[in-house]
Amino acid sequence: MIRFLIVACTLLAANSYNLNAPSSRAQFIKTCAAVTPAFLLTPPLPANAEDLPQYLRTANANTELLTDCDLPRDYVRSYLQYRLIMQTSFDYLQFKVKPLLKNPETWPQIVGSFSSENARAGQGSGGTYFDRNIVNPFRIIGLSAPPDLEGLRETERDYDVSVTKLGKLISGRGGDSPVEVTKADVKGVMEEYDRGEKLLNTWVKILNDSLPVKELQAPGPGYKRSEKAYVFQEKRRRECQNRGGPTLSRTWGALMVTGTVKDMCGEVGEVEFFYQ
Repeated sequence: MIRFLIVACTLLAANSYNLNAPSSRAQFIKTCAAVTPAFLLTPPLPANAEDLPQYLRTANANTELLTDCDLPRDYVRSYLQYRLIMQTSFDYLQFKVKPLLKNPETWPQIVGSFSSENARAGQGSGGTYFDRNIVNPFRIIGLSAPPDLEGLRETERDYDVSVTKLGKLISGRGGDSPVEVTKADVKGVMEEYDRGEKLLNTWVKILNDSLPVKELQAPGPGYKRSEKAYVFQEKRRRECQNRGGPTLSRTWGALMVTGTVKDMCGEVGEVEFFYQ
């Protein structure tokens, strides 16, 4: 009965919005996304600031400090745009890349991150995972940095060289590859990884010291972020994409009132993940 009422209300709402009646499941979901009331898609926020979770209070306070500081606007905007991308990439390095690099048998599991998406598809050169999620954000932030802030651009270029070299060291080797991998080869790979890790720490320190808040954590010894949270968040992102992205996923969550299907795009917010 509940599902029938939802379908009926959706059709009536679609008619009031001058939308065509859905003729397929995909069209039905799109129609629901267009007409589902906002209160069904977005959980209500507490009315009082003191009722907010700690991570939201921290996020609000830090964002206010960043937007009110006297740093160049483009510098702050670039940082706010890329901070989550960079932090997630540091999680990936710490929790996945580094452990897999230690064993040549597992190199093939991560070698794709060092090669271009377009190149793998036979379409010429394109950005690697590290280009898109670390090097390019570093470059954009560095270009908008205050003129008296030194070290960001140089460190970004050095890291670009290091991660490119690391990719070449493991490309076509390990796993079922007939190419022999010696202990000296593995040592060379780990030394290059450690060099890149130190460069990341240098870049993050320069950035954090220039800002009114220190949010980013570089990978390495003493890394305090949660591997469990990273693994869960990556699973959540994959399931979200498999359900058509945030809009369609929220619609499924609103429709499946029995609780048989979860809204994986909204189960853990990106802000909460960043301020874990």
